[in-house]
Amino acid sequence: MKIAVPTNDGVNVAERSGRARNFAVIEVDNNKIESIVFLENNHEETHHSGKHGSQDETAHGHKDLVDLLKGIDVIAGKKFGPHFSRDFHQAGIDMRLSENTVIEEIALEIYNSLKK
Repeated sequence: MKIAVPTNDGVNVAERSGRARNFAVIEVDNNKIESIVFLENNHEETHHSGKHGSQDETAHGHKDLVDLLKGIDVIAGKKFGPHFSRDFHQAGIDMRLSENTVIEEIALEIYNSLKK
């Protein structure tokens, strides 16, 4: 199972998913982490140069992130904004919230919760 987790430092889960520096794509199989690949998030640079609320709310989207994370099974994080949630939901990507703060721990938590 491929689980994407937003991160700024490669260890901890980022507070804001759409503004995270990177996404860790963590592949989990048989309750073991098989691999971790970090994908750079350019959405922050291209879409968040000003205040989030100052943008045309109908134009704000995360298609670039959906494309970047194509092929994942689920995205896990602490919090997802309304536009982020809308775009990933429309793309059919499962989204899971967790209070866990470490990217590897959140991946294992989500894996185990979905394998039950």
